[in-house]
Amino acid sequence: MHVKWFLTHDGGFMARVIDLTRTIEAKMPVFPGDPEVDFFSHHTHEATGYCVSRFAMGTHTGTHIDVPLHKIASGMPVDEIPLERMMGRAVIADLRDLKKNEEISIKHLEAWENELKDCSILILKTGWSEHFGRDDFFCGFNGISQEAAEWLSRKKLSMVGLESPSVHPVTHQRIHQIFLKSNVLVVETLCNLESVKQTTVQFFALPLKLKGLDGSPIRAFAVEE
Repeated sequence: MHVKWFLTHDGGFMARVIDLTRTIEAKMPVFPGDPEVDFFSHHTHEATGYCVSRFAMGTHTGTHIDVPLHKIASGMPVDEIPLERMMGRAVIADLRDLKKNEEISIKHLEAWENELKDCSILILKTGWSEHFGRDDFFCGFNGISQEAAEWLSRKKLSMVGLESPSVHPVTHQRIHQIFLKSNVLVVETLCNLESVKQTTVQFFALPLKLKGLDGSPIRAFAVEE
């Protein structure tokens, strides 16, 4: 189930919780050149009476967060990012009318400018998560233009989230630097955004506290109140 309801003490509906996280599994698709995902059995019920597993994967596997160290040598690692920066009120910008490979420009984002004044996070709903597992997932998505990245960075956002595996299929290095130098965290490979019905939600992107590392897989979810 990707959607859960919280109940009040008297049985009434209080909040709708929507899981936006890609399940991590062995041999799943990863960004070209990144480490593959492998699961290993370390202790088994048959041998020891309990189960302990070991896994190997890159820090940018599945739904994950990019922090400044990812692109900036002196940037902050994931364990030093304040936890409150991993959550907040988010605008869900519905861009599903974009054509394949069409860049996301300022004109595409201006419709949500007023909502951004009261929110610290922007989530781009493009429908691209439907391409996960296809040949074009890592190369055909809608990238954020340089002008749009600079425009968003001036909005003093704490985070930008995307369904795509990166911020741009070609100029990802430059777009990442614009965001991360401005201390805008980047969440990539979100899924299930079609289940989000409200324009603004509470968004959570909770990483592992990995000492000195450049990112982490996350558990991402939205709460509709």
